[in-house]
Amino acid sequence: MFFITIKMKTNILKFTAPLLVLAGCFFSCTDEAIYVWPKGPKYYYAFDEKILLYEVPNKIVISFDGNYLSEIQQYLQGNTQIRQIDNIYIHNNVLILITEISDVTALMEDLKKRAGMKSVNPMYVVEDGLEIGITDEIVVQFKEHTSQQKINNLHKKYRLDVKEITELFQLLSVPIDIDPLEVANAIQESGLVNFSHPNFIAKKTFCNSKIH
Repeated sequence: MFFITIKMKTNILKFTAPLLVLAGCFFSCTDEAIYVWPKGPKYYYAFDEKILLYEVPNKIVISFDGNYLSEIQQYLQGNTQIRQIDNIYIHNNVLILITEISDVTALMEDLKKRAGMKSVNPMYVVEDGLEIGITDEIVVQFKEHTSQQKINNLHKKYRLDVKEITELFQLLSVPIDIDPLEVANAIQESGLVNFSHPNFIAKKTFCNSKIH
């Protein structure tokens, strides 16, 4: 079984598929970052282990169809709520938007209505400052005994599009109106898979951080 392990000071963060994108760009910050719990604890599964996630309150991760690049750029550049844009995964058009905390919810809802938008999700962080972003993709490895009918039923239940199938995993796309994290967790809890988790992008911050 192939997996990537990132060693942290206080824990070990495991990613179970080779599609984790570790962003090549790093940034520093002058203000102390404070991360807060979302409504109810969030988590993802590394195999059967739950890894808790903390929400970064002023960062949004979006992914979109490249055919709409010009329209989305125009919208983002004209939106005064957005203070900074990080393009961390150019080929799949994934951006991190840094905005005012009070404006995040309204901005996310507005972004979801834009033509060509694939996903709009909060940025999350695990302990020791590793920030991870979620797009529209999840990575799943079904157990050998799982029938094709059961696999098809899961695809239909969550309206999943199959983007890629290899010997090790399926890469699936989740509709914009469904939380990819919740879908990945539900599939893991179905008992039909060895692993199921979002296809994370990751970014390391070098600022001091607190988790509450």
